[in-house]
Amino acid sequence: MKTIRALAPTLLAASLFSVSAAATAGFTVTYEAPGVTNTTASFKPRPDASGQDIVGVETFDNLTLGVHASYESDFGNGGLDIKGTYSNLNVVAANQYGGASGNDQYAVAGLGVTSSYSILFDTSLTYFGYWLSALDAGNQVSFYDGNDLVLAFTPTNVLALVGNDPAYFGNPTTPNQGQNPAEPYVFLNFFAEDGTSFNRIVFAQPNNAGYESDNHTVGIWEEQSGTVVPPSQVPEPGMLLLMSAALMAAAGATRRRS
Repeated sequence: MKTIRALAPTLLAASLFSVSAAATAGFTVTYEAPGVTNTTASFKPRPDASGQDIVGVETFDNLTLGVHASYESDFGNGGLDIKGTYSNLNVVAANQYGGASGNDQYAVAGLGVTSSYSILFDTSLTYFGYWLSALDAGNQVSFYDGNDLVLAFTPTNVLALVGNDPAYFGNPTTPNQGQNPAEPYVFLNFFAEDGTSFNRIVFAQPNNAGYESDNHTVGIWEEQSGTVVPPSQVPEPGMLLLMSAALMAAAGATRRRS
């Protein structure tokens, strides 16, 4: 069992709008249509005759369940373009809170097991996307270029945009379709621009809630996709603590989750 705080979309969105957060230069953040669990962006082709694009996806389906102190992923492309080492990764079986196909596995931080996990890439990237499921207050993802923080993002910002659209709430996948209707499920795209890149990502959930995600997609993007999150809703790294406080203040009653 784990304790989380249920989200109250209207109150939460209002608290987000009350926080003045300037845009972070170098990133465009978008979200895909309801029920979409993979990106629809396009990627640059490899500089050879293969015809393949520079993109890969980690689904976590080939891993044993539980915590992996270190796991090297080739993101399904044999490591031809991108490899990444996950540290402190917790993998769980699909349930109403995660699993992009409804019958697979997914990654999670929190649940009283791990407070965070990281991905260190062997090259600089301009794109990362993932299916965010069962959004909780406190979910945080941070992008680094070396030791420099280039983007700190609380996906709960997306509630300011999708909070009035019931199509995003509740698990959209069979056999768990319609379950957990109080929390949103959405695929997020992060496009680095204007010479910005990153080579490390950290997912964090500082309490006993969970940060569930699946279909981690990496690459060098060519054409963006999805609905753009306005720059005013993308926080500067220094705003993260302030926004986290607002999110927790807006959370609803405590409930229990298996």
